[in-house]
Amino acid sequence: MDYLGEKCPICNKVFTEDDDIVVCPDCGTPHHRECYFANGKCAHEEYHFIGRKWEKKTAEKPKYKICPVCRFPNGSNDMSCQRCGTDLRSVGAASEQEHMRNESSGEQWKDPFAAADNEELIDPIKYLGYDPDDRIGDATVREASDFVGPNTIYYLPKFKRLSEDGVRPSFNLLGFIFPSLYFANRRMWLWAAITVAIGALLEFPSDLMVILNDAPSDLPAEMLSFLSNHARKIELLADISVALNISARALCCFFSNWLYYRFTMRSIKKIKSQHRPASHIKQAGGIRPLNALLIMLIKYGAGLMLLAALFFCVEFAFTFNEVYNV
Repeated sequence: MDYLGEKCPICNKVFTEDDDIVVCPDCGTPHHRECYFANGKCAHEEYHFIGRKWEKKTAEKPKYKICPVCRFPNGSNDMSCQRCGTDLRSVGAASEQEHMRNESSGEQWKDPFAAADNEELIDPIKYLGYDPDDRIGDATVREASDFVGPNTIYYLPKFKRLSEDGVRPSFNLLGFIFPSLYFANRRMWLWAAITVAIGALLEFPSDLMVILNDAPSDLPAEMLSFLSNHARKIELLADISVALNISARALCCFFSNWLYYRFTMRSIKKIKSQHRPASHIKQAGGIRPLNALLIMLIKYGAGLMLLAALFFCVEFAFTFNEVYNV
């Protein structure tokens, strides 16, 4: 069987005439030999349990014409680019000639202007005009887009600039308002935990002042006495903490995109080093709104733990003074 034009399910690269291809004896899925042995099993092992066989992809009618100037995906019947107005009537003829030249030289041909395959252009703005195989750090545009998932229109240009210019601040409003929620939603649990810890500590003095001013009757006598005696100090500490909290949020605002870029590159590199199928990139990335809800509960619990710890210390101090008359 001819496997040219098909993709290896592990590395997601198109087979060429020079590739060493092995076929799974159970389901018939073709792999690169090195990919198959590196993975240690068939990439479509689930086919074996249901008796499904691998099938070649049927050629589909092109749906888009890629503008050679701005790379905007136009309709297959468009005569000019919808974005920049470039004449597209000669694109097909030029592509056919290119195909004939490459075919005669034995090279695998890929038309840069005509319709791309449906996997790449199922969403016309998915790659924002970038070549899906262009490099962004340690990944390709396609891999970065798959990992990011929603909001690639915002992140791809940011990642491209960060890969070219290195560390540089960029504005992220969600990173300023809800930094811990942002990191948790993007599965960056280390930074989510750090921002929760810092936020809980810096907001604690202000929380104490709110409790002291709005609900003093709910406090035990010892706690109320302690807070009242140190109200001035707590108020000063609250003012300092507010300034520090705003500064910490500003850092998250300007460097959240860079942290997410590093997280994305490291995650993709780790997946590729383990020779996992390309589908794992999508599964490992994206957003998880439930994570944001979970981190809110954790932050609320951290505030309660700080309040309980303070109450325990105050209670212990009063008991110690009464017993030893210090």
